[in-house]
Amino acid sequence: MKLLIADIYSANGRTGIVASGGTKAGDMFDRAVRLHRPDAEISVLTFDTASPDMPGPIEAYDGVIWSGSNLTIHRPNPLIDAQIEMARTAFDRGVPQFGVCYGIQLATVAAGGKVVANPNGPEIGWARGVTLTDAGRNHPMYRGKVDRFDALCWHNDTVWELPENADLLAGNAHSDVQAAILRRGRGEFWAVQYHLEFDSDEVARLVGGNAPALVQAGTLSEEGAAAIVADMQALSALAADPSAAPDALKPVVDPLTRTAELGNWLDRVDALGGR
Repeated sequence: MKLLIADIYSANGRTGIVASGGTKAGDMFDRAVRLHRPDAEISVLTFDTASPDMPGPIEAYDGVIWSGSNLTIHRPNPLIDAQIEMARTAFDRGVPQFGVCYGIQLATVAAGGKVVANPNGPEIGWARGVTLTDAGRNHPMYRGKVDRFDALCWHNDTVWELPENADLLAGNAHSDVQAAILRRGRGEFWAVQYHLEFDSDEVARLVGGNAPALVQAGTLSEEGAAAIVADMQALSALAADPSAAPDALKPVVDPLTRTAELGNWLDRVDALGGR
C-alpha cells in the first residue's frame, strides 16, 4: 500500500510542537498507520510553503492522510488555498482520503461546506461522549468501536455546515460534527474531528508545554490545564496493559481501538484495489 501523509502544520507550528515536547504530525501518523499496515510505503509531505515538493503525482498513491494543523481554515492564507486545491484534486481523481481535526475542516471546505470558530469554545484534552448517529453505527469506519466513547482532541474550530452528499457519523455536546464522510466528484473523504493519532503521553506533553500560553490567553485555567495533564498521566499508566483498563477507557488506552477508524479506512483502501 502506497500512502501520502500530508503534515499540514505551518513550519512555525511544527517547530512549536517539537519545542513543547510533542511529535511531528507526519511521524505520529506514520506510527498509527503501521499499527495496522506495518509494511505500508509511506511518503510525508510538509506544507512549509504554498508550493510543496510533491514526492509524486497524487494519483500514484492508494490514499492520502491529512493531519491536524495550527492553521485556521476560515482565515485567508496561501498555504490553506494550496491545501484545499490538493484535497479537491484528490477528490476529483478518486483518491481515497482520511483526515483528523483540521483535516475534517479542510475536507468540508473543499467539498463546499462551512467551518467557523466553535461557539462553545476550544475543546482540549477530552472530546467527551462522542456518540455515533444511525449512519455512524452502520458505517464501516466504526467497525470495532462502541456507540459512545471519549476521545483525545485539541481544536478551536468546528464544522458548521456539512456540504451536500455528506454523511454525519458522530457528534457530541461540544461539537455537533465529530465525524463525517465527505464526497466530491469521484472521491470520498473519511474524517474525524478528534485526534485518534494522539496518545495520552502526547496530550500531556502538549498541554503541559503550552499551559502558560493557554492560561494567559484565558483558554484554560491553571487548574484545568493541570487536570488534563493528570488525566493523561493516569491513562499512560494504564497503557502498559490496555486489557486491564476499565471498558470506558479502552477506546482511548488501547492503540488499535483508538485508531480503529484509520484501520478501517485502510481496509477500505485495500478493498478498492487501486481504484
